[in-house]
Amino acid sequence: MEIRVNKPYDPARLLADLRIIYGDTLHLTRSFAAAAVAVGVGGAVLLLTFSGMSGLVVLLLALAAYGVYLGFGHSRSLRRAVSNLPEICQHEALLTVTEDRIIQEHPSIRSEILWTAITRVVETDAGWLLFYGSRQAISVPKEGMDEDQELQFRTFLTTHTPVAA
Repeated sequence: MEIRVNKPYDPARLLADLRIIYGDTLHLTRSFAAAAVAVGVGGAVLLLTFSGMSGLVVLLLALAAYGVYLGFGHSRSLRRAVSNLPEICQHEALLTVTEDRIIQEHPSIRSEILWTAITRVVETDAGWLLFYGSRQAISVPKEGMDEDQELQFRTFLTTHTPVAA
C-alpha cells in the first residue's frame, strides 16, 4: 500500500489540531481559571456586602484577574506557536503513507515515522492525528484523498494501530 496526499500549509487547521493535542491541558486550565474567577469575584462581593475588609477584596479581585489571564493564556500560546512556526515549515508538504511508515516532505525538511511508533489515532472532521508521543502527532488530511484512498487508509488504520478513535 502507498497513499500520497498533498498537505497544504493551513494555519487554521494547524491551530485546530493543536487544540485537540492539548485538549486535556486546555480543559484543566480553563476549569481552574473559572474556579479562580468565581472564588475571586464571589468572595469580593461577599466581603464588600457583609464586611468592610477592602484590603482582602483587592486580593480576591487579583485572584479573579489571574483566572481570566489563565483562561485565555493557553489559547494565546497556541496561536503564537502557529504564527512563530519557522518559514521552512510553512509550505505544502507531500505525505506518503506506506505499510511501514509515514513520510512527510517539505521543500527543506523530510521526516519519517514508523507505524510501530504510532501510539494513538484520533479522527477529526478534517483528517486524522497520528500520535507518536504524548504531545507529538502528525496530521493526515482527508481533503487530499479520494474515496478509495480514504477507505484504504481507514482499513489500514484498523489493522495497524493500537487504538483507533
